[in-house]
Amino acid sequence: MIKVEKLNKTYQVGDKKIPVLKDISLTITDNEFAVVMGESGCGKSTFLSCISGLSEITSGQILLDDLSLHDKKNKAMEEIRLKKFGFIFQDNYMIDNLTVLENVCMSRLQYDPNAYELGRSLLASMHIEQLADKYPSQVSGGEKQRAAIARAMINQPDILFADEPTASLDHRSASDIMEIFKHLNEQGQCILMVTHSAQIAAYGTRIMIMEDGVFYQDEPLGKDRKANVEKIRDMVKDIL
Repeated sequence: MIKVEKLNKTYQVGDKKIPVLKDISLTITDNEFAVVMGESGCGKSTFLSCISGLSEITSGQILLDDLSLHDKKNKAMEEIRLKKFGFIFQDNYMIDNLTVLENVCMSRLQYDPNAYELGRSLLASMHIEQLADKYPSQVSGGEKQRAAIARAMINQPDILFADEPTASLDHRSASDIMEIFKHLNEQGQCILMVTHSAQIAAYGTRIMIMEDGVFYQDEPLGKDRKANVEKIRDMVKDIL
């Protein structure tokens, strides 16, 4: 479980302080698939970066099971982020001179002699086990994003963070990726995702709408995806 308490993030630009996130408090529970939407520049990606510990915060607290993610005195935090969080981005950031399997397993190889075995199992669960020995340049965009999900899952994270994971994919590939996310969530994986698309957001179990650094709508989603799409479109009609 992640608990956010009075989170503020401010950027210094010259003599000016620009507030990006404003006094946000919320909880994301285990097994939840929470989706963040909002117009470009509203603070969505900054929120994801702060809550996952990738960016420093200006004030407030972010707690993972009562452990502060921004405690600079805690030397174990980097390892905690590595092993408890998984990350997926719009760009898959594959290393070109490593195979798909090597990309997937890289962060686990240093401490687990069975990393490749787990990596192959994850690729199989993404239905791309046949691509294990291929290089990124030899596979499609959708296949690389599947591999990126496998890489994010290699350390069996508590929470999966996804920032616009389908934005660069065609409709079919995007739908395939979201079915994988849905399946992972049904198996108990907690996911926090940012997207611009109501169709993509409809796969979640919770929708949070951000405007100007504040969440002004936060609602549960049901299992009827079509109804979810209509609900989300109604929620964002004035800002997107």
